Amino acid sequence: MKYKKILFIRASLATAWVGAVSPPIGIAYLVEALKEHGCECKTIDTALGYSPDTLYQNIRNFQPDVIGISMLTYKYKDTYSMAEDIKAHFPDIPIIVGGAHVSTLRENVLESCNAFDYGFVREAEESLLEFCQGKAPSQIKGVLHRDNGHVVYTGDRDYIKDLDSVLWPKDYGIDLNSYLSKEILILSSRGCPHTCIFCPVSLAIGRKLRVRSPQSVVDEMEYWYRAGYRRFAMLDDNFTFYKERTIAICDEIKRRGLNNIIIRCGNGIRADRVDREVLERMKDVGFTYVSYRVESGNNRILKTLKKGETIEQIEEAVKTSIELGFDVTLFFVVGSPGETIEDVEDSIRVSLKYSVMDVRFYNLIPYPGTELFEWVRSNNYFVKQPEDYLNDASGFSTYPVFETPELPYQTRIKLMEKLDNVTKKVRKNAIRNKLKAMGMAGTVAYYLLGDIYVSDSFQALIRQNKTIRRVLDAAYSRIRRKERSR
Repeated sequence: MKYKKILFIRASLATAWVGAVSPPIGIAYLVEALKEHGCECKTIDTALGYSPDTLYQNIRNFQPDVIGISMLTYKYKDTYSMAEDIKAHFPDIPIIVGGAHVSTLRENVLESCNAFDYGFVREAEESLLEFCQGKAPSQIKGVLHRDNGHVVYTGDRDYIKDLDSVLWPKDYGIDLNSYLSKEILILSSRGCPHTCIFCPVSLAIGRKLRVRSPQSVVDEMEYWYRAGYRRFAMLDDNFTFYKERTIAICDEIKRRGLNNIIIRCGNGIRADRVDREVLERMKDVGFTYVSYRVESGNNRILKTLKKGETIEQIEEAVKTSIELGFDVTLFFVVGSPGETIEDVEDSIRVSLKYSVMDVRFYNLIPYPGTELFEWVRSNNYFVKQPEDYLNDASGFSTYPVFETPELPYQTRIKLMEKLDNVTKKVRKNAIRNKLKAMGMAGTVAYYLLGDIYVSDSFQALIRQNKTIRRVLDAAYSRIRRKERSR
């Protein structure tokens, strides 16, 4: 091995309203792949809070042969600055970069930041291993490098077809107890075949959907179950895409006796890929929470977004999920091309129609490389330039970054204020329904704590404070297990 010690750094995902929620699973896959071949790996997650001096001291103590930085497009300028500072302090250590930002923007990343020596596009388990083994970057597919001052891309690497051949993480290279939730992330598939005009996922991971076998998925769950973990989160963009596979995973969980577990599908599943049979099986083995990326409350806007499903399908999935006892969250975007105030009212109608646990409305964000981005740029609808809004630490929840003739800037701001009140109403109804099961004590708790729970300050605590988060997680788990024992 040419490079035997690799230090990975995840550029911060922490924000003013979200703390260090979970460990970097993408890096964890790379750690596992390299350790299998004798490399020593360490991971630093800047979301956990690292001052520059602390970061530099960690680098000095570990003395890596190479530093790898994983980054998103969000706040990319901060990551560029961090890389430049690291290079200034450690000029002889090669710095490589990967993640969604690099997979989307490719050559532009190395052209914009001289501190990056190499870039790795999309899946990097194989390409990074070849790099560490000493193969010339120009001979490794999926790698960005410099040649006489010019950034060169070696071309897309074939997708890893057999995901069961990829080692799942057993060592994240980091203390898992540092994060808000004691929860294990499971990534059981890669790729997204859908063509939503605003979503950069397919750009970052590709449109070809590949899945792990049910045995492999549950092997990973059982490993962490035996280590004392009972909470799992499926990170897939398309976990339920194949009905038979989803049922087989549930059957395998049941067969192995992984009891009293809590499984969330918080990243969103598609309504057109579930039915009552699938949801019943999921509920039976410990799935308690599902979210649906609804996006809009009517078919006209769904068609504009190229969502590929109808509002009738979405409502049927939501209705069935609630009937079966799932906690459900609905995600909507606001400001789609051609969307009117009346269309947004349709989204509000859907959000209030069902007894969901939560509903979230997001300003639609044009990410570079997406169809939406090109549409907004060609029509000159930006009210904030991409380099500004993509690096804005305040986030996108309140202030729109583009406008349309149907929804001008000021109208959008007023709409988001209204939608914030809708969210609070949904959350308050949800906590009331949960506390009902506790009888009189629950009723009293609701009247005393209902307004506090939905307040912005308490919601921020849930997303930032580990003690508060774990207390609530434990309470949720107890309630769910009590419900299942009835």
